[in-house]
Amino acid sequence: MGFLIKRTLTYLSIIIIITGCAKSLIKIISNTDEDSYPMFGKTTSKNFFVPVTVSDSLKLKWESDVYGSFTNSSVVIYDKYVFTSDLGGRIFVFNIEDGKRVGLLKIGETIPGTPLVFKSLIIYATAEDKNNISELVYYDYANGKQLYYEEIDSRILSEMIALDDGIIFLTESGRINRYDLIGNSIWQTETNNRTRSSPSLINNTVVFGNDAGEVITINAKNGKINNRFHIGGIFNGSPTIVNNSAIFSNNNGKVYSIDYGTGKINWEYDTRERVVMTPASDNENIYVGNLEGSLFSLSKESGKLNWMRNYNGLFNATPLITNYRIIIPDLDKAFYIIDKNNGIIKNKYSLDARAKLTPVFADSTLFIGYDRGILRAYEFIY
Repeated sequence: MGFLIKRTLTYLSIIIIITGCAKSLIKIISNTDEDSYPMFGKTTSKNFFVPVTVSDSLKLKWESDVYGSFTNSSVVIYDKYVFTSDLGGRIFVFNIEDGKRVGLLKIGETIPGTPLVFKSLIIYATAEDKNNISELVYYDYANGKQLYYEEIDSRILSEMIALDDGIIFLTESGRINRYDLIGNSIWQTETNNRTRSSPSLINNTVVFGNDAGEVITINAKNGKINNRFHIGGIFNGSPTIVNNSAIFSNNNGKVYSIDYGTGKINWEYDTRERVVMTPASDNENIYVGNLEGSLFSLSKESGKLNWMRNYNGLFNATPLITNYRIIIPDLDKAFYIIDKNNGIIKNKYSLDARAKLTPVFADSTLFIGYDRGILRAYEFIY
């Protein structure tokens, strides 16, 4: 027994030494990528739809370990590199083809959201619970050095937006900020209500909700508040923006389609259980799951229910939508490939721990992440 304990402790010590001594450096050269996946949801308007036809069968391409667990964010991709962060305060970079680690930054503080990736630049925010502050960091990964650092009053807990010439982010206190790509503040606007929703953007309009049940729109050029409408509930996730409508979900279990110009509620649907994910959409329908393990397909135009199925799990990560299939993580240690027309499970893949990351499809590869810090890349079998 003593020998077993001693050997276990020795093994754990080796792991600590290996992970602790890993060099904190990302220094890679990337080519211009016109079809990158630079932020959570890929685009500023968020829809999580990829117009591809996939099969129901997968083959594991590679698996890599990031040591810590994930938030309900996603990987980001630029050129041949996959970037991800973990709750232990690290950013990892893997080769998209074989999963070999090519870079690691050890930050130390939690990184709640998805890092933003540009050609040669990573922008990320940490959050400190004790001091209620965040650190905004710009890192030059082509040269392997930090370019800019700023301590931000109030924590940045939500997803940031990547622009061609800068970034937009919200703090927990409800302050929305726009910065350029060298760290200059373009504008800051106080909305004076706690906010855990993430912003989305379309046509130079930023849209988000807050804990007071408001939907707020901001002029992205000058930071002025266009409108604020009281809807009710507490908003989580990002709105998915389609045409002139923002699709929101809230803690009351309701899904809303809101005209973000006028504040008019186009329709609402009650899922009868708390919803924390960002709704996903394709050209015709909205797809949203709740914490009771039910998944709903709703008409984008009317909010009419197409179908609903319960999978006896827990959905809090946004699904990936393809032409005919939905790929959705279940916190109950699995992910599903589902028929988009009727909600029938076409295949189920069990995992060793809770599924966390929103699935991403890029370079003909599906990326899935789950607890214990496991990132997997799958190929579809046709």
